[in-house]
Order: sequence, then C-alpha cells, then structure tokens
Amino acid sequence: MKKKDRKFKSFSFIFDALYFAILIILSLVIGALLNNIAYSLIIALFIFVLKILYENYKLEKIILNFDNKSLDNYPKKNENLILQINKNYEDLLSISDKFYALEKRFKELSDSMPDAAVVIDKKLNTEWFNEAARKMLSFEEIDIGRPILHLIRNPHFTDFLNSKERDFYVYFTSPQNYNMTIQCFIVPYAEDKFLLTFRDVSQLDKIDKMRQDFVANVSHELKTPLTVLFGYLETISVDNSMGFDKKIIDEMLKQAKRMDTLISDLLKLTKLQTTNIPDKKFSIINLEEIINELVTSFDKKSKINKNEIKFSISNKLYIRGVYEEIYSAFSNLVNNAIMYSEKGTNIEIQCKSSANGEIVFSVKDYGVGIPPEDIDRITERFYRVDKGRSREQGGTGLGLSIVKHILIRHGARLEVSSEPDVGSQFTCIFPKAN
Repeated sequence: MKKKDRKFKSFSFIFDALYFAILIILSLVIGALLNNIAYSLIIALFIFVLKILYENYKLEKIILNFDNKSLDNYPKKNENLILQINKNYEDLLSISDKFYALEKRFKELSDSMPDAAVVIDKKLNTEWFNEAARKMLSFEEIDIGRPILHLIRNPHFTDFLNSKERDFYVYFTSPQNYNMTIQCFIVPYAEDKFLLTFRDVSQLDKIDKMRQDFVANVSHELKTPLTVLFGYLETISVDNSMGFDKKIIDEMLKQAKRMDTLISDLLKLTKLQTTNIPDKKFSIINLEEIINELVTSFDKKSKINKNEIKFSISNKLYIRGVYEEIYSAFSNLVNNAIMYSEKGTNIEIQCKSSANGEIVFSVKDYGVGIPPEDIDRITERFYRVDKGRSREQGGTGLGLSIVKHILIRHGARLEVSSEPDVGSQFTCIFPKAN
C-alpha cells in the first residue's frame, strides 16, 4: 500500500457540527416560542447525544462484522473511513492468501523430507512435526503441546536436550525400534524455539560396525602368526648359531615389533570405539601419581634425546576415570612431545584447575610444530604430518586417535595449539567434577 493511499479525509466532524448547529437553532426557536429556552436546549443535547451513540453503534457493528460484499447500509458521513477499511481488508485478504499458500508449500516440502522434523519451545514442549515424524517417531496430533522428553524416552536424548552446553547432534537408539539408530540435530528456530531433525542412520551405523569388526578380526588373526614369527626372530637374534646375517635379522625384528605395535594399537582403538566403560572400572585418579609415573617412565627416552621433562601441578587434583586409559592417553602425548622435540629442549607438563572448575592437563614441546592446515586432521587414523619422520621414529599413526577416543569416553576434549618450527601444546580438558 502506498503512503498516499493511507491518507484520507473524514467529513464526520463537519456533518456532526452542521447537525448540531441546526439542532441548537431549532431548539432556540422552539424554546423562545414556549418561553423555556433552557428546557429545549437540554432536550436538543439529549437528542444529539443519542444520535451520536446510535451512529457509533452502527459503525462499530459494521467494523466488527466487516464484509466487503455488503457495504450498502453505512453512514454516508463515514464513507471515506469505510472505503479505507475496505481497502485495508482487501489487502489483508491478499496477504492472508499469500501466507496460506506459503504455509501450504512449507508443509508439502516438510512432508516430502525423509528426515523427521519437530519444532519445540524453550520448555521443550512439542509445537509442530512433519509427516516423517509420524512414521519414524510414532507421533500423533494429540502429542502437540506435550513435552518431547515424554514422547522420546532415551537417556542419551534426555541428557542431550537438558545439557547447558549441548553438542550439535546426538546418536541414540529408537525407543520404538531397537534396531534403528537415530541421529538428532538441533538448531535455534524463530524466537525461543528449536528445530529438531531426526535421521535414520541405521545402515551407516551397521556399515561402520562391520568395518570395526573387520579391523578387529583381521588384527586378531594377524596377532597369532606375528607372535610366532616375533618369537623365532628374537630367538635367532639372541642365539644366531646358524650364522644368519645379523643386520637382516635385526631389521626383520624391528619391522615385526612395529607391526606388533600397530596391531595392538588397532585392537585398542577398536575396543575404545565399540565398547562402553563399565561403572565398576571407574575410580578416583590422583593426577599427581600419573604424572610422576610418566616422568619416571620416559626418563631414559628423554635423556637419549637430551630433553628435560619439567612438570607442575597445582594442589591435589583428581578425576574420575579408568586409570589405564588415562595413563595411555597422557603417555601418548608425552611420547609424541619427545619424538618431535628438538634436542636439548624442554618438555613441559602442567596440570591445573581452571576458573570454571575444569581439570586441565597439558603437554608442551619446543619442536617442529604442526602446520595450521593439518591441526584439524591429526587425530584421524594413520594421518601423518611428516610421513617420513613418523615412520623413522616408529610411530603407528594411531596415537592421537587413541587419545581422542579415550577423552571422549571420559567426557573430556582435546585442544591443540601449534606453530611450525616453534612447538606444540596438547591440552586435555576434563569436565568439572560433580
């Protein structure tokens, strides 16, 4: 609507003023004839007020029961006002039709989506869902307005929605079908609302489990013959009565050890990815004890590389976890720090409590560093920044992947900061103890 269209002149005041003037003149004439001007003026005012009230009633009735098809019986003095209301009414109908068409297209689009979509408010009450939600989640119309946690009862999903610092997505088993794995995403929607999308990832989950099972089975099958070969090579290395070339035997023994370490890491990583930690395995871990054990364990290796391990820990710090796994994660980080440090530099281990109560364990080295483009990928399986150097040092390419999965199992996260030719810092951040 143009601005000039919204302007209109109302002549109702002119009509009322003219009518009032005529009524006063008549009342004065009649009052003079009857010799009672005051009485006639009161009657005139009473008639004028009744007329105004009646016309307001008619106008209000027209507005409240507005229909642009029946606009014959309205006060002529309000013609401009009625015409403007009629125009606004037509504009409103046009907008309403467009909104209805847009809403229809949105519903058609959402119903054609393979993923279930659900809109919830800030109190987690269900406000809307598409057709896929009916099929995947067994939602019905009567479920609108009900808390979504009453409709989807799963501890992982419940923790996901109730968490103050929730992730972008979560995986959980469908309560309607235990063979279905669902991936749920959450994004802000409109004002104080959220859009949840649910995707059936059962097939991808099945393929991933098959892959993990394959790696585990192959690793187990390789472990047995490799152990036999490894045993014979060690025997020949100690007692070479048959006169084999010692360099060849040593090289074979070195490669057999490397393969044995690789298979062990693969089995460990597969176990970390496919199993949960039983509650009985959790214990309260004194981080000072782990750090002292790490320094003692790597004392010889650090001296060979002429590195000095310095550590600091504030007060007595404890975390809840599996001692063997936490030690393995920290050990991988210290081992990498020594492996990629320049000779004669320090390895710094620090453990402290952050301002928000999180436990922070970090290992810092002054070595080759990591290029920025590689930082996001260093926790991938077999990913190497410097492939040649990693193999020379005997690394399997699985150490940081193992660290990442151990931390995930303990509700912790890994942060990496690095600068080429300056050094790197790997930080494990554990959640605040309850």
